[in-house]
Amino acid sequence: MIDNDPGVPGPPRVSHPADSSTMPLYMVFFFLLGLVGFAIYGMVDGGTALVLAIMVSGVFFTCFLILFTIYWLGYLLKGHAIWQARHQAQSEGPSTGG
Repeated sequence: MIDNDPGVPGPPRVSHPADSSTMPLYMVFFFLLGLVGFAIYGMVDGGTALVLAIMVSGVFFTCFLILFTIYWLGYLLKGHAIWQARHQAQSEGPSTGG
């Protein structure tokens, strides 16, 4: 088969979103902003600023958790796709499920 011939170049590999460095940078950014919001919460004496600091800190930590979840789900799906491609290559074609 042509697919198994090492001399024939395949299509260029498109990088997976989990390989990108922007998602971890956004995660770190939102985590640090959440820490800053939490520090402001500790420095505020009370009143409306306290409620605002709690809300801002909560929003940033929530953004961090959402990005963290998306990143790791992408990482797991990438691992599954690699496993599935290896499994199909070993069985010489797509699995028929039967």
